[in-house]
Formats: sequence, structure tokens, C-alpha cells
Amino acid sequence: MIEHVYNLGNQINQELLVSDNFETPDYQNLLIVGMGGSGVAGDILKLVINKYSSINVEVSKTYGIPPHLLKAKPKCLFLSYSGNTEETISAVNEALEHDLDWFAVASGGELLSIAEENNKNYVKVPTGLQPRAALGHMARAVLHFIPETIKFDFKTLCDDVQSHINGLLEENSQSDILDLSKSLASEIGNKTVVIYGGTPVSFLAAQRWKTQINENAKSKAFVGYMPEIHHNEILSWEADKQGSKNNFYLIFLRDDQETDQVKKRFEFTKKIIGDDVNIFEVENIESNNLVKKLFHLILYGDLVSVFMADNLSIDPYDITNIENLKSMLKGN
Repeated sequence: MIEHVYNLGNQINQELLVSDNFETPDYQNLLIVGMGGSGVAGDILKLVINKYSSINVEVSKTYGIPPHLLKAKPKCLFLSYSGNTEETISAVNEALEHDLDWFAVASGGELLSIAEENNKNYVKVPTGLQPRAALGHMARAVLHFIPETIKFDFKTLCDDVQSHINGLLEENSQSDILDLSKSLASEIGNKTVVIYGGTPVSFLAAQRWKTQINENAKSKAFVGYMPEIHHNEILSWEADKQGSKNNFYLIFLRDDQETDQVKKRFEFTKKIIGDDVNIFEVENIESNNLVKKLFHLILYGDLVSVFMADNLSIDPYDITNIENLKSMLKGN
């Protein structure tokens, strides 16, 4: 899995195959449907669109299309790395039934077949990976669907991301991200990880950290959003302080776009619970490139998850329980 982490920057800057006569869509309401590693790309697209426009974007991670959205008849973007994700295909069928306009991203499978049959725009990503290992490809793909009304040069942006990520990973780099990731993974060990973010960028990165730790290291991880956690979760460290210290590890993903109050909340959290649980802070870079900032934090988390797996003698590629679950759902 480490080789795919090292390829993250190259993935996001790789040209992809698009459907014949591909046209950049125009819309004011967009529904994105995708699960797991594919769905994260939808979150990235929403992050970018929300930053630069007032277009309404919703991301759905379940079966079908929410009934209240069917009435609004949004444009739909369906994401499935394999092209066969059960939940996503159910939403595609509803879009066809209700005559919604839609487009797709996949490496193949049923989703691309349906798109071709119905003359829908799509972007095809390289096949042969597990979805979480294809985030760079999927992120590059969804950026094709930013409407032209948003003046956004995503190709230059992706150049910048690739240069930054590859620079961090070079052997002679001044970056210490590899050493820090290995050290953090060792400190975490087999503890449950809790990750807090305080901006849209850092919270989305926190969610990626969670799922990568879940899948690569087969370990438990949870996320929280500052300041919401101050209305509930901050109290949860009191009941079993020794258990918290022994069994949990708290990570703050910090970002220069935090409001002054959120900055204070992070600092006060350390004062209030710092004796009850180990806390580690990850500082994000400063940049006008939103995707670059996001992928900086994502790279860090991806590395930590793979090093955790190595320390725990876990095979990051093993998804036996996911495949068993799929088989049960099919009645096998």
C-alpha cells in the first residue's frame, strides 16, 4: 500500500479518459452519490465548489436518492471506483426512473456501461486498485465537473499538488513527514485514534485519516468537529481517565483558516483534557491552493495508517470482512 501513497501526487495530475463529446456541466444544484474511498472524492468536489461559489451541493452515502431531492431534480454525479457499488447503482436507477440529468466517474463496471448506453458524460479512471488507493485519480476526475461559471484552473492546481507531494517524499527532501508519520504510528500502537478538525479542510482530512486507519491498519478511529465536540464529547474523557490514557490517542489537525474562537478552543481543550489523553497536533501548510492543503494532511494520514499496519503486522490490502459482507447481502 505504501507505493500507492507515494504515488498520490502523480495520480492527481494524471490525464484521464473522458467520454466522447465531453462537456463541462452547468448547474445550481448538484447531488453527488458515492461510497467509501469513492465518496471521499465527492466530498472534495463539494469542498471546492463551496469555496468558490454559492452552488448547492449535497453528498449522499447511502442507497438511492433522498426523496426530498428528487423533487428538486438536481444534476447528479455518481462515483464508484469499481463501477459496481450496490448503493450507487441503486441511485443511478432512480435517476433514470425520474429522468434526472447525470454523469459518472468509474474505472469500468456497470456504472460506465449504463452511462454509455444513455449517452451520459463520464470520466474513466485507471483500474486495478482498491478504491482508497485511487483517491488521487478520483479527485482529478471529479474536478472535471466543476462548472465553467467557476473560474478555476484545476490543471494548474493539480500541477501544484503533484509538485508539493512529490517534494515532501523525495529522499533528500527537507521535509520530515516520513519520520513524523513513523513516530506517530509507533506512539499510537493499537490504541483507538480520535481525530479533530476545525475547518472544512481539516475535518475532511480527519475523515480520510479515520477511514485509512480503519482499512489499512484494521484499527478503530473516530472523528470530531471543533467546536461541536465542546458541546458533548469533551466530557467523555472524565469517566475512565486511566482507560483514556491507556487506550486512546487524540490528534488535532490544525489549519491556518481556523477562526480565532476555534483556535482558542483547541488550546483550551489541551488544558482541560491534556492530562487525561495523549494529544498530538499536526499543522497544515499555508497556501491559497485548497486542494494542496487538503492533500498535505491526507498524505500525512495515509502514511500513518500504512506504518500502523506495518507495526501491527496487518495486511493493508486484506478486505475479507468487506467481501464477506457483500457475499451475505447477495444471499451467498
